[in-house]
Amino acid sequence: MTTELISYDDVIEVAYDIFLEMAQDNLEPADVALFTLQFDDRGAAEVVDTRDDWAEHVGFEVDKETYAEVLIGLVNEESDTLDDVFARMLVSRAPEHKFCHMLWKRD
Repeated sequence: MTTELISYDDVIEVAYDIFLEMAQDNLEPADVALFTLQFDDRGAAEVVDTRDDWAEHVGFEVDKETYAEVLIGLVNEESDTLDDVFARMLVSRAPEHKFCHMLWKRD
């Protein structure tokens, strides 16, 4: 029986909500201030290809169909790339298996 996976748009929404809840406790105060001030103009949350290093962070093989990697940060306006990443997140797309693991920016 295959369960319907949540959409990538929903994954981004869930990831961003979790990020906002936890950012204050996990980022340097300067990064929280920068993100808060710049988010309206340059902020982004996007699904990217799930990298192969997640198994070493979460302790299990990551099925790239069931899990999505989301980056949250600020976009460089000149190159239009998300280059100031505040959090890398692994989020389950299976509705019955709520899972999220975050890697925070550390200066």
